[in-house]
Amino acid sequence: MTATELRKLWHATPFVPFNIILAGSEKLPVPQPGFFALSPKGRIAHIWQEDDDYTVVDVMLITAVETTRNGSKAQRRRRR
Repeated sequence: MTATELRKLWHATPFVPFNIILAGSEKLPVPQPGFFALSPKGRIAHIWQEDDDYTVVDVMLITAVETTRNGSKAQRRRRR
C-alpha cells in the first residue's frame, strides 16, 4: 500500500469506510475521514478509534485495505 493510494481512499467523495489490514491480519477500521491522518511525507498513518485511543502505523507495514459499500462484501486492495 502506498501513501498515494491511502490518500485516494481518505479523500474519496463520497467517502467509503475502510479497514487497514496489518501483518498478522489485525484490522484497524476507518469509519470516517476524521479518524485517519497521514504524515506530510506519507510514511506514518494515525488511526483513531471511537474512544479517542489511536494507533500509529508505518505505512510500509500495511498489507491491504478493505472497503465496504452499502453493507456489501468487503473488497480488499493488496499491497503491490
